[in-house]
Amino acid sequence: MPLAWNPLRRAALAALTGTAVMASVLSVPGDGWAAGRMTPVSAAAGVVAPADAPGTRKTVKLATGERLDVIPRSGSKVQIAPAQGTSVNRYAYASTGGTLTVQPLDRSRPLQATKIATGVRRPVAKAAAAAAATYPVKFDITSKDWVYGKSIYIWNSKTWVYYPVKDEYGTPRATASLPAGDYFSVVLYGAWDEPSYILVKSFKVTTAGLTVRFQESTAKETAIQVDDPTARRYTSAVWLTLPNGDIAGFAGGGSANLYVTPFSHAGVRLRLGDVLVKQGTSASMATPYIYNLYREYAGTVPSSPVTHVRSSSLAKTLTWVRSQGNGSIGSLDSAPITSDWTLPSLMAPVKTGRSVTQYFTPRVTFLRDLIYGQSYNHRLELPMLTAPAGTVPGETLGVAPFAPRRIPHGSSQRTATKMYVYEPYAFTDARGNTGFDSRAKVAYRLTSNGRTIAAADNLTSYDGLTADVTADRAEYELDHTVTRTVPYSRLSTRIESEWKFSSATHYAGYEDLPLVDVDFTLSGINASNTATSSTPVRVTAAAATRTLLAATDTVTGLEYSTDDGAHWTALPVSGSKASVSAEIKVPSTASFVSLRASAKDDNGTSLRRTVIRAFAGPKQQGDRTVGKTKITNVTVNGGKPIRFDASGSSTIKARFTATDPSGIIDGDLYLYHGSYNTPDGVVMDGNPATCTKASVWTSVCEVTFLIDARDALGRNALAGPWKVAAWANAADKKSYADLHAAATVSIVGLSRLTADATPEPVRKGKALTVTGKLTRANWQTGTYTGYAGQSVNLQFRKSGTSAYVTKKTVKTDASGNLRTTITASANGFWRYVFAGSSTTVAVTSAADGVVVH
Repeated sequence: MPLAWNPLRRAALAALTGTAVMASVLSVPGDGWAAGRMTPVSAAAGVVAPADAPGTRKTVKLATGERLDVIPRSGSKVQIAPAQGTSVNRYAYASTGGTLTVQPLDRSRPLQATKIATGVRRPVAKAAAAAAATYPVKFDITSKDWVYGKSIYIWNSKTWVYYPVKDEYGTPRATASLPAGDYFSVVLYGAWDEPSYILVKSFKVTTAGLTVRFQESTAKETAIQVDDPTARRYTSAVWLTLPNGDIAGFAGGGSANLYVTPFSHAGVRLRLGDVLVKQGTSASMATPYIYNLYREYAGTVPSSPVTHVRSSSLAKTLTWVRSQGNGSIGSLDSAPITSDWTLPSLMAPVKTGRSVTQYFTPRVTFLRDLIYGQSYNHRLELPMLTAPAGTVPGETLGVAPFAPRRIPHGSSQRTATKMYVYEPYAFTDARGNTGFDSRAKVAYRLTSNGRTIAAADNLTSYDGLTADVTADRAEYELDHTVTRTVPYSRLSTRIESEWKFSSATHYAGYEDLPLVDVDFTLSGINASNTATSSTPVRVTAAAATRTLLAATDTVTGLEYSTDDGAHWTALPVSGSKASVSAEIKVPSTASFVSLRASAKDDNGTSLRRTVIRAFAGPKQQGDRTVGKTKITNVTVNGGKPIRFDASGSSTIKARFTATDPSGIIDGDLYLYHGSYNTPDGVVMDGNPATCTKASVWTSVCEVTFLIDARDALGRNALAGPWKVAAWANAADKKSYADLHAAATVSIVGLSRLTADATPEPVRKGKALTVTGKLTRANWQTGTYTGYAGQSVNLQFRKSGTSAYVTKKTVKTDASGNLRTTITASANGFWRYVFAGSSTTVAVTSAADGVVVH
């Protein structure tokens, strides 16, 4: 395959798993490029994506709105991207006969299963086999509650041929017509935040039909538990692997229990992955540690499949996750590499700019990723980790600058008459962790002797460019420009690589273009990838040529800019030809520092690489407007406060109007709590705003947020005012507006209030005691808890009148309780009224009538 995606890593994975590299996940034509992706640019050029590129995946939307990706990557093939920033829902999944079935679990509503072809060939009962006598088999599930999201799968346990089942949706029953033989069957069902069940049954069909009953009561809890009492399950996966490679199980978010029927069957394995974090962790509250735990049972699942491990017996490492100029949220994903072709990766939320202690099951190889953004936007592919028990050296991830890096045999190539331009890893960190950003926009231009051969812009990071070229030697110029304006990063907003090279065909097959690269590394910046004016930043630029031909590389220049590339200052450098260094004394007035380096080799190739906003400077940048771009009419939730119960989620719309004489090309907004540079809460969408043109000059940009009280908020301290950051880019690609506090919206919790007047009835002139309780939504516990120290008005309405009169003001005690006495004077109704606060919604209790005699 040409343009293999990180083949060194793929080869290592294949060696570890003993599985083939999954190019067959996609339908690929003979030349190795993905079908259906060609968009003509000219007669000799097209926009394409390599079939084995990191972004070339089968992607479908689930019924929950989440995105399902089937990725051509050994060890971790199935990935669920969360919908608009919530955690990934629980889902059941199975791979049978070349089809992946994913069933989202939601107790509140029935959800449709999604099926997607994987290209993996497994034995399935053919229609021709129907010539053999078949017998009706009924399946029935006995459970203590309603069976939600049920799926049932059957295999012949001798041949491991898969037999489809007719599922009676919404009931605990299913049917199948089966020939005589021995069978192995699996039932999956569960719901979000409810227990998930894998019920297993072996049975035999002889010369008559039968009923197979699954007893929920036979299932036993399965888990991996640690001796840390503060740890709790954040997400998990449990699945069965069959001898033919089929799988069936559960994965996704939620801390609910998992139950499996103990069984003994040769060749069948139960695998369990558990990710544990500190109690109270949410998308806005970082966990100080993550447990990545794995256990498998080969052939036999015991009667109590719960594993207890000590923290001291695990591998342990300290990981620093640097931020991209702000304190956005992200996640660390891990997946134990097994012999399965498909496996869901399990995520744990992390706060960037901080460290996290990671524990791993020893001697298990984990495939890992660091994700910036809400829907797997900026992915860094991390080195696989296999470690013995004990502390292993730490690591720092996400070190600026994020820039293109040489990926051996994974980028631009050519054949005799075709040139394939493909540079997906534009956001690799300075530690060499390959990275790409799904929200970036890419532009390519390939020219020769002043003639444009192929050009395209507004592409995704997954797209490439193909062009017809001569087999003879010719001179070329290639410009590759990547831009992004995203809420989770303020760095690497524009990256440009300008190559000049000479190319001819040397081999019959595919070969890398003879491009030279420059890699930047930095020292002297902090965990936010920010420099101070007191500590110089040392910049190293190293050049390397991709071609296998011998070449001598030279860095010919190194410059920096503090005004986004409007002016450049050359740096005096030291070092060898191929690697030079220089110090930058970053001025206190600099908000960002951009870098530019030039390099060449003795084969005639040259490069000028520019990274705008390579790292942050000591000065916080304020609002910026370039040109005549304006942002107005910023509203969130229609201008009303956003109210949240103790749990659950709300869909919130936000919009603004953007204008510019050249029109608006795109825009976005997000919400944050606290300061702009170091927010303690962030709500963003995984996709940019949808900007709809209202006129030649004006567009209305809208974002829909799905905010979950427990996951996206998770802390009561986040109640109150939130600010709105918004920006818009003009169609001339020069003008823009960037507002850090374009509007304010309140996010508040709902409250409850009671009132009870006693005694009833009461004699006139006697004391009447009125008690009550004020509680408010607690996003940390998912319950309502007492609201202490709040002033509440006691009101009375005399019988026969319509108006309430405030009699006195009472303060709640430490538990939110209210108690006061008042002299009874007339028949009427008593109630408490809470006027609300900056964090809590106003509420009025039900009235309690009292007869006075």
